[in-house]
Amino acid sequence: MDKRRATLVSIGMPVFNGEKWIAATMDSLLAQTHQDFELIISDNASTDATGDICRQYAARDARVKYHCNERNIGVNPNYNRVFEYSTGRFFKWASANDLCAPTFIEKCLQPLLANTDVVLCYPRTRLIDANDDVIADYEDSLNLVQDSPCARLKAFLHNMRLNNVMNGLIRADVLARTSLMKPYFASDVQVIGELCLYGKFTEIPEYLFFRRMDRSSALNLKSYEEQRSFHDPDMQSLMLFQNWKLHSDYFRSAWRAPLRIKEKLCVLTHLSRQALWARSGLWNDLRAAVGQFIRRIIGTKCQTRH
Repeated sequence: MDKRRATLVSIGMPVFNGEKWIAATMDSLLAQTHQDFELIISDNASTDATGDICRQYAARDARVKYHCNERNIGVNPNYNRVFEYSTGRFFKWASANDLCAPTFIEKCLQPLLANTDVVLCYPRTRLIDANDDVIADYEDSLNLVQDSPCARLKAFLHNMRLNNVMNGLIRADVLARTSLMKPYFASDVQVIGELCLYGKFTEIPEYLFFRRMDRSSALNLKSYEEQRSFHDPDMQSLMLFQNWKLHSDYFRSAWRAPLRIKEKLCVLTHLSRQALWARSGLWNDLRAAVGQFIRRIIGTKCQTRH
């Protein structure tokens, strides 16, 4: 991370076939009142006009840096990639579908510059539809200013639903200490949960983030097969043990985090309870894996006979 400090803020936008809204999204970012930032786009081998749109913006604004992957590497690796390309002290992920108010970066920077114990600052969220009309004001309840990392994690796990805070402004050197995202469905939530072990989250009490909740843009509104194709474009992985991966990564994060013994024990104890409460999902993962294994054996025997 020696390259960091080249600019104050990096915005990373992973995208795949985002032609519908990406221009409006970039317009909202480039219109920020705080202008010292780079906008890094990683195009996951889009097959629509996304690349043409991005190249046009990059040609007229030096802050826009466009990269195109040779192949679709999946949504989570692409989210990691924009962070790896970044050089800023502070980092923000930006979906190619959502909108930000002009003062988003300016307002979120203030607590981060003033308080070294704050690792993430986010504004309040309004959910919007395909026509930019407001669906609802969303309450994140993730203003995690407790001094105890264990208390922050407990509050995070209790209140986390939609992961809007991931679109806030994050201290880049702290984000680099996390595991970043892995190829399973809820890895984005786990990364932000890990982040709260390193510092506080602060909420700006203004609606500056507008998240598009339309089936063509919101991953959590898509079918299982559509979500799977986003995570595994080649459809080679079986996507098994989703719950096991999530819980094991929480445990690994807690073990790795630089916590006092008392705090670490508190975190590990709570995570153990979480795993116990989630035992039905863990058991379903095991049954699905066994079922897949049996189907493979039967399929192999049938092929051998023929």
